[in-house]
Amino acid sequence: MKLLFVAGQLNRIVEHYHFKSFDLYPSGPLFLSNLPAYWSEVNPNVDAVLVLDEGSMGSSSTSRQEWLTLLSQMETAIGAPQIIAITRDRDVERYLQSLMPRFKLLSVELSNDIRVSIEFISQAVLRNVEVKSRRVQAEASAAEVKTNRLSEPDHAQEKKSSFLERLLKKNKNVTERTATDALTKQLEKISRGMSRVVAVTGHRGSGVTSTVVNVASEASKRGLSTIIIDLDIQYRTMNMYFNSFHERTKKDDVIHASLIRTLARPQDYTTTTYQIKDNLWLTSLGYDFKDRLLVEQFYNAAKLISLLSLLRSKFNLILLDMPLDLCEPFHDILIHIDTFGLCVPNNIYAVLNTLKNMEAVLDNETIAYLNAKSRLVVTQYNDRSRFQQEQFTPEAVSRVMTSGLLDSFMYETKVAGFVPYSQEFDGQIEADMPIVHTSKEHEHAFGSILLRLMEGTS
Repeated sequence: MKLLFVAGQLNRIVEHYHFKSFDLYPSGPLFLSNLPAYWSEVNPNVDAVLVLDEGSMGSSSTSRQEWLTLLSQMETAIGAPQIIAITRDRDVERYLQSLMPRFKLLSVELSNDIRVSIEFISQAVLRNVEVKSRRVQAEASAAEVKTNRLSEPDHAQEKKSSFLERLLKKNKNVTERTATDALTKQLEKISRGMSRVVAVTGHRGSGVTSTVVNVASEASKRGLSTIIIDLDIQYRTMNMYFNSFHERTKKDDVIHASLIRTLARPQDYTTTTYQIKDNLWLTSLGYDFKDRLLVEQFYNAAKLISLLSLLRSKFNLILLDMPLDLCEPFHDILIHIDTFGLCVPNNIYAVLNTLKNMEAVLDNETIAYLNAKSRLVVTQYNDRSRFQQEQFTPEAVSRVMTSGLLDSFMYETKVAGFVPYSQEFDGQIEADMPIVHTSKEHEHAFGSILLRLMEGTS
């Protein structure tokens, strides 16, 4: 089923949602005010038009006029699809419902969630398109005739394509994001039989969870079976990065207590962990899970060691979200970790804060072990950052980290890579889409980090 999304700048995010039954158009921002012109020029062959609140930029009165203009035009269009409005605003819902008797192709759905989920969108589309399926089928032949006529080349009146046509999503085989060739060749050298346990760590606020999410997404895309173990039960931000997981925790008690149930019975991981997509899994806790006794019983190093032992034979990559302050209570698992990805932004305050955190929560022996097993991940890399009048490069960050500021952290730490600075880095939580999917630059950055972490520190 083909859907036309009208969600403003959110279109860039929505096109990366993993819908099982839908193809999404277009591949760029589209607003309600642009839709009439877009439809006239492009005449997209879609089964439904989905309009979200983000698709309207103007005031309430402007938005109402935009809706009237659109519906009046679509009412007379041949093969016009169902138009489904999904809104979180009850005033908008009431207004659009008042238009439904006049415009039969309009349907309205009210969402009570802060952010409309993939599941809600899918269910709304299926409900409304099914009701109108007979009308759509009756007009399909007429729409096909018109589409074929428009697609025939007219050399006498050939003209340049408009900017609106460029919004059309290209064939999936063309737009499917592929990795940089050199990087792909290096990653292909990694045996698919290899299994690595990688703990991403750093002081809180240094981008630990963002790095876990993006490295996991990149590994999954490249065909590596990957599982995220979210040990940061104090903040549980995985719920915000993966909205589908959060929605599931509210409905499913097993997934709500996923981390505890998985630690309690590792052999049942296929039912107690959450499958984000084909080869990417997550175990974490829902926001409302507050059973202190269960946490004390199962959230410990011994249970985690048992889980890691089992998962090594099931996954290529096991990623732990493990801020520095968790290294002490989980001290006994450190020997079971192949590599630590140490997240540090490239500013001197972040470097000092990281070393200070190590000294505060870890003994000298543990710090030395962490030093030996770490690869540096420079997060939110700012190429304008300077230290001692020189550019503060990732290699310079490593040199300062091991310059003797902390006696137990003095050995060379190799750089796994850096994440280019972007205003979207901190906005990933709201976007419900890892930044690795937003540009080739970030894809290459996290691909390189993945490669270095998988290689280990030997």
